[in-house]
Amino acid sequence: MAHLTVGLDIGTSAVRAAELDVNKSRPVLLTYGQVGLPPGSLVDGEIRDSASVTAAISKLWKNGQFSSTSVIVGIAGLRAITREIDLPFVPDNEVDSAVRFQSEEVIPFPPDQTILSSQILADYTSPEGEKMRRILVAAAHVDLVNGVIGAVEKAGLTVEGVDLISSALVRAIGGQDASDQSEAIVSIGAGLTVVVVHQQGRPQFVRTIGSGGNATTAAVSAALDLPIADAEALKRRIGELGAQMQTAEGAAQPSMNELVGEIRNSIQYFASLPGRLPVSRVLVTGGGSDLHGLVPMLEAQIHLPILTFSPLARLDTSKLDLSVAQALEVGPVLSTPIGLALPEPDNAIKKFNLLPPEVANRARLHRIQQRTLVGCVAVLILLVAFGAWKFFQVHNAQNNVNAAQASIDTLNAQVPKYDLVVAANNAYTAGLSRRATVLDSAVDWPLALNSLISITPVGAQVQAFNGAATIAAAGSTTPASAGAAAGSSSTTAAAIGTVQLAVTGPGPSLAISEAWINAIAGSPLFANPVQGATTVNPDTSISFPFTISLTPNVSLNKNANLK
Repeated sequence: MAHLTVGLDIGTSAVRAAELDVNKSRPVLLTYGQVGLPPGSLVDGEIRDSASVTAAISKLWKNGQFSSTSVIVGIAGLRAITREIDLPFVPDNEVDSAVRFQSEEVIPFPPDQTILSSQILADYTSPEGEKMRRILVAAAHVDLVNGVIGAVEKAGLTVEGVDLISSALVRAIGGQDASDQSEAIVSIGAGLTVVVVHQQGRPQFVRTIGSGGNATTAAVSAALDLPIADAEALKRRIGELGAQMQTAEGAAQPSMNELVGEIRNSIQYFASLPGRLPVSRVLVTGGGSDLHGLVPMLEAQIHLPILTFSPLARLDTSKLDLSVAQALEVGPVLSTPIGLALPEPDNAIKKFNLLPPEVANRARLHRIQQRTLVGCVAVLILLVAFGAWKFFQVHNAQNNVNAAQASIDTLNAQVPKYDLVVAANNAYTAGLSRRATVLDSAVDWPLALNSLISITPVGAQVQAFNGAATIAAAGSTTPASAGAAAGSSSTTAAAIGTVQLAVTGPGPSLAISEAWINAIAGSPLFANPVQGATTVNPDTSISFPFTISLTPNVSLNKNANLK
């Protein structure tokens, strides 16, 4: 998750800001910007024209692409200092109280007008065997801090931290290796020059020089009788050929010599302090560091390696797509805002924060209000989304109900047609049932007669034939005649009809009668043969009546032709 921090530097000539994502192993520079200030808006690090500063900050945020309105601002000047204090060992939570008690001896501001912040440098044991703590104290006059905070808050921003520019410079370009050697950082601005000597990232000495590039601009302006803006542009061209340029360079030399002398004296003073390691090199940054001839002049006087260092070298700038020329131009002026946004390299050390308690409480309340507002907006969005979802569900359900009702109405309109179909189907089913009943009980007389003829024994003659079919209706049997003469007789329950025959055959034996009975027994179409009384004719032939039951196998339902 991104952790975005914005550093805001209110300089003599411009306000500058840089936004970083510091949650990466290599911090990412997301955006930056600067807006110029009218001359005299800031003098010796203190705001003199609050309206101009507020307007410039507002313009910077309006034109820039900063995603946050919470900033860490930097302060510098004669009323923002650092001091080292040695204290008898006290627990971490009591350090601030002990520092405030001891600060009256080393801080030149009235205690009730002083804002303090501290960092623990080291724990050690004194020659007397007493356990001690060395504390680095940052102190600023409350008027200096409140002036900066007031101008920033009027621009609609929230100040979440106030840090020293000297500490920001160390974080931005100071060497972060394990070397014990001291290193000096010189930031040359328009109106102030900050000299800070640090050892392993911990400031050991800070001095603010009350002059910078503006002094050289003023000298060129006076020598050539030019407006300040024209003199500033001409100053940046020093080193080119031409009579005017030579005059400008000559006018600039005294102010440059004076500034270089102040820087040299600051470094020499540090070297003279007891117990201090010599400075190994000097890193130069700031908008005034590119003044032609300044770096060689400084190197010649202090006899130390002089390096110009850009804070962009430690950042990921891929999101900005800066060209080499653009990086060279903006790098020196972004050292302070970048350093303000960066965290301390050592997580165990907290950054200085000279934010007055009442401002910190106000900022905390503002953050709570913002989070509450964000939470309320989130809840509102969820409620709206839930309401929209429920509305969609209800609307969709209503559409389904309407569609179902339309289908029901359509079906209801078709009911009369369906009733006719059902009635016709019922009639058809009943007809099929009646047809099956009729076919099952109706005798296939041609089949019966042909079968009867085929089984008639040799020598037998049928003198008379009477057939009757039995049709069941409402539980009763009604005979229907078929054949030559009407007649009926009782049959078995399985019979669907009867046949009565008058038979004549050779006699006087009853062989012909037995042949009939055997023939009937062997046919699946006939059953229950019953022979009547036998009469012997004069020619020795015999005559007898014969009754046969017709089985369901002789019904019309068994006739394949009908199916």
